[in-house]
Amino acid sequence: MNARIAELHNKVFSTPQGSREREQAINSLSDSERTAVFNLEKDYMLGRITRQDIAEMKQEGNETMTYAQFKKKSDSGKRGVMQELSQFAKESPELYQQYRERYHKEQDEQAKLHNRRLTENTFKNKPFSIR
Repeated sequence: MNARIAELHNKVFSTPQGSREREQAINSLSDSERTAVFNLEKDYMLGRITRQDIAEMKQEGNETMTYAQFKKKSDSGKRGVMQELSQFAKESPELYQQYRERYHKEQDEQAKLHNRRLTENTFKNKPFSIR
C-alpha cells in the first residue's frame, strides 16, 4: 500500500506546480488516495520523511531491495546474505553502487565519530603539555 501511495505521490508531485498536468493527476485520484498522497507530502514538508524515504517506499513495491535492507544484510556478513548482495549487484548495478557508496560514507562517519570520542576521552583532564 505504501508503495502505491509513494508511486501516486511521485506521479502528482513530479509535475510542475499549478500546471494542468498536476491538476489532472490530482483529479485522477480517489478521495482516499488523494488524502494519503497529501498526507505523505505534508510529512515531507514537516521534515518527518525525506525524498529518499519516499523513493525507498516506492522501491518496496517493485520488490527491489531498499537501502535499509541492504544495510542490514551488509552488517550481518553471513555467507548466504553476501550471495544475495552479489545477486542484487548483478540485477541492478547502479542502485547497488549508490547503496554501497552511501553505506561506506555512513561507516566512515561512524568511525570518525568513534575516533573523536576516544581522543576526547584520552586527553580529558590532562595538562596541555601532554597533548
